Amino acid sequence: MNSEELLNNSLGIALLVATFGIIAAECRRDIRQLVSAKCVFLLTISAWFLFEAVLAPRDLYIFTQAHYNFGIACVALTIVSFLCGYGLSQGGAFDPLFRRLSKIDNPRVIWGLFLFACAVGFTPLLLVAKGDVTLILEDAFLPRSRWSSVFQRGRYGGFRDAFLELQMFLRAAVPLASAIAADRRQSGSRKLVSVAFLTYAAARAFNSGTRSQVAEVFLPIAAAVYWRMSGTTKKYALIFGLPAVTVLALIYSAATVIGRNDGTVDWENAAQADYVGFEMFREVLFITKAVPDQFDYKLGKTYYVQAVNPIPRAIWPGKPIDDAGLELAKLKGAVVGGEAYLTVSPGLIGEMYWNFGIPGIIVISGLLGYLAKSWDRVRPFASKSLIAFTIYAAGLAIIFLSGRSINMATLYGMIALYALLIVFSQNSRNAASAGGV
Repeated sequence: MNSEELLNNSLGIALLVATFGIIAAECRRDIRQLVSAKCVFLLTISAWFLFEAVLAPRDLYIFTQAHYNFGIACVALTIVSFLCGYGLSQGGAFDPLFRRLSKIDNPRVIWGLFLFACAVGFTPLLLVAKGDVTLILEDAFLPRSRWSSVFQRGRYGGFRDAFLELQMFLRAAVPLASAIAADRRQSGSRKLVSVAFLTYAAARAFNSGTRSQVAEVFLPIAAAVYWRMSGTTKKYALIFGLPAVTVLALIYSAATVIGRNDGTVDWENAAQADYVGFEMFREVLFITKAVPDQFDYKLGKTYYVQAVNPIPRAIWPGKPIDDAGLELAKLKGAVVGGEAYLTVSPGLIGEMYWNFGIPGIIVISGLLGYLAKSWDRVRPFASKSLIAFTIYAAGLAIIFLSGRSINMATLYGMIALYALLIVFSQNSRNAASAGGV
């Protein structure tokens, strides 16, 4: 396509307006619907796909208008299938998680759960650092060259890397610490410890240069702050605060792109970034153009790789290594010595199409609608329980991050938390009978 010729983005604009119209209709009934799983998913599709489709940056000019229109059709089909799955299902997938959570909703038990999560999560860091706490703090609070970390798990590692994965329990501790810090029933010393941990977690996420880690920490903290607000303040926080946070997130993403080589967040030159990391519509166009004419359908392989990802390679040396990001990087020629030297996310919609074509978009989007309905099903309990509310917010972070692609790593914190709940809920009756703090 001629680089001087602009794509007609009218279909993208129409779909974005329609999507916002659905969100507005939900919020008209209750502004709190803005942070429901349903609306967050629609915002996710808008952020990762539709904004780029509307802006139509120069990187899209290599595609024809027909490619663009087909990409918009795939996005529209995702939204429609999701809404059908949401509206036609009753949910219930996460009921067991929140049933266990209701059994430990006690200040003393939550505090014990938090301490246990920290003990497990910090153990690999202390052993790798050989007890040098200073090294752990420097890793969190000081910039890292190209966002590297001494505690970073290798992609193809053995027992050491499997051991380092226990850090997922620190991610599980974030919503617990957020709830403790905002709970009037907790003592001042417990709140102080929780705030100190959240400060560490926020700094580590911020200096990692990884949006997923920042979102996983920020949303539970924001939920705890929101919980303590008055009714009117909550309303204004949603109406004005959410758009402001969205803009700040985009600027932060651009700043990390500019400073990625130095491991810094370059706020001053953020406007010079040629991309911010939310550009997934171009990947949809690339994949739908190339599959199946140039490359075969994956037939579920990328999802299988994610499903077995928690199994340590030390136990299963032959575990598949080519996830969607590496596979797409190879297709784009980002290869040195036969190996991809970076990852390129296909995006949620691109990955669905890459695996199963149009039927994959319909079926998987419908399944995501069922899961979102299941998450929203627990909102009545979350509205009455602070710990449930912070965990619910952590789930919304996972929904948003899934716009980039379905990645098992984004679920690790929730998996670790559920494992802790299984253990701690066994003694829930004794904890409940003990009463308060």
